[in-house]
Amino acid sequence: MTIKPYARPDVRKEDIEAVCNVLASQFLTTGPKVPELEDLFASLVAAKEAVACNNGTTALHLASLALGLKPGDKVVVPALTFLATANAVRMCGADVVFCDVDPETGIMTLDHLKEAEQNAGSGIVAVYPVHIGGHCADMKAISSYAREKGWKIVEDACHALGGTNQGYSVGACGYSDMACFSLHATKSFTAAEGGMVTTNNEAFAERMRTLRSHGMTRDEDVGPWAYKMTELGYNYRLTDVQAALAISQLNRMAEVREIRNELALSYRTALEGYSPHVQCVKETGYGEPLLHLFQLLIDFEGLGKTRATVMENLLNKGVGTQVHYIPVANQPYYVDLYGEAHVPGAQQFYERALAIPFYAGLSQSEQDEIITALKSEIL
Repeated sequence: MTIKPYARPDVRKEDIEAVCNVLASQFLTTGPKVPELEDLFASLVAAKEAVACNNGTTALHLASLALGLKPGDKVVVPALTFLATANAVRMCGADVVFCDVDPETGIMTLDHLKEAEQNAGSGIVAVYPVHIGGHCADMKAISSYAREKGWKIVEDACHALGGTNQGYSVGACGYSDMACFSLHATKSFTAAEGGMVTTNNEAFAERMRTLRSHGMTRDEDVGPWAYKMTELGYNYRLTDVQAALAISQLNRMAEVREIRNELALSYRTALEGYSPHVQCVKETGYGEPLLHLFQLLIDFEGLGKTRATVMENLLNKGVGTQVHYIPVANQPYYVDLYGEAHVPGAQQFYERALAIPFYAGLSQSEQDEIITALKSEIL
């Protein structure tokens, strides 16, 4: 029996050829393919600048460093997200203020932001909205409020590449200062492992490019070999091998969008309303998402089964599943740091969430098998 996982990279012949061409060249680490990828990425999302790095976590960290986050600063982060969104703030010494999310979408709203502000008191300098699964937050409303307060805005768009939000491509930064992306193997488009930050602020982009390479700049006054380190930086560089794979993947964005939209529609048509205990994650309606995840919200208690049992039963039928995410505010590190968080929306979403197989290489017959297996479990 072949297991159909919740996500699988769509690696094709042209991707392999692109990588092999780099392996046969003189550049394996950072060479001409990295700026080529940055130019392509910026063009695709209609941003002025795109800064490549080695994963989505470092993208968030670079954005946080570019903002100049420091101890004493506070950043609002949704409680329902991967660890990296909050951790990037802590890596700069700043504090995280967790906000709740809509239990039906997993997405923070303006009301949640205002509630977090009340709980935090003074010191907020930025807000990091997260587009879970590819569904986007109401960036127009969040941005308008944050701008009035003088806060910076960084979108965690690691799940949302290829989508639109309220008149802009995700990553165009029409409502934010920066947007961060992941090119991990499970994402819609991959570099095997990689990240990107887009921005329309040239100063932010220049600083991130310096910081991703040890804080070094060239010292042409001394000679072509010379460099100087102006501040503490990191080795967050992407390789040409990874960039070549990402370029090949991104060149078929329109095709992948169509495939994923069709898969999502098939799931919704088959599963929405099939069981009183199961619903598809509600769409936020702020644009046209290119979904990274297709998630169900299941009332396991009403179903009379635990989530672990359902996942095990599905796996035995060849269907892999996953859960996104355990609320980061409930992680021991953050509980020790800030105490127990009151985030009932995030907890409600988490307790019901189950991601089912969703990737561009999923065939119609495979999806039919998945739907049949799901229906046998959720009645």
